[in-house]
Amino acid sequence: MNNETARPTKMDEELDFRVRVAREKRERMRQRLLFAALDVFLVSERTKPPVIDDVILKAGVSRGTFYKYFDSLDEVLAELGQQMADEMIETYERIFAQLSDPAAKVVAGPLLSLTHAGMQPQKVAFTSKVDFVGYLSLSKRLGSIVTACLNEAKQSGAVHFASLDAATDYIIGATVEGSRRMMHNQLFDKEYLHELVLLIMRGFGMSNEQATQAINIAWEQLNSHSDNLPWWH
Repeated sequence: MNNETARPTKMDEELDFRVRVAREKRERMRQRLLFAALDVFLVSERTKPPVIDDVILKAGVSRGTFYKYFDSLDEVLAELGQQMADEMIETYERIFAQLSDPAAKVVAGPLLSLTHAGMQPQKVAFTSKVDFVGYLSLSKRLGSIVTACLNEAKQSGAVHFASLDAATDYIIGATVEGSRRMMHNQLFDKEYLHELVLLIMRGFGMSNEQATQAINIAWEQLNSHSDNLPWWH
């Protein structure tokens, strides 16, 4: 019996190429619609609620094309929210995964979120239109990151808490409220950011000096990657 795998014919290769090109074309159009929708929502935030016609006009496509990819604007919002959540998690992993200081790893999450909110308040304000926090909280990747960071910091003696759930809610709650304040003020207030993160870490039993050191380590790491962050200014 011949077990050799049959080589693809020229016709098979051409078919595979056409399928791949069609798939890439569909994905480009989907992203085009998503980017157009985000632009429309950002511009319309202070004027009027956007409608599908606004999105297709911005994207330069027909209504029929829109409905090939999405059933409604709510579906567009949901996908944008998921993408933003994934982007935030990927940014954290890319920048802070190699940190060796356990406390700095805990600080890094709030520091990244608050800095983003202060430097790009208009886009971050858009997350209030979607269940951005919900997407983050349901993310298994984020859950594993937060759990690992908090447990590592606790085992090292850097932070103290009894309930992991309470510790997680404490960090997320303070970060969300701080982000809302910075978005409302439309201003990157580094002093406020530093004070809020300092208070978060003091709540875990760290001294002022220990918390400040952790913040400085995380900030230096974030700042060293600023050239690769499109929202940094």
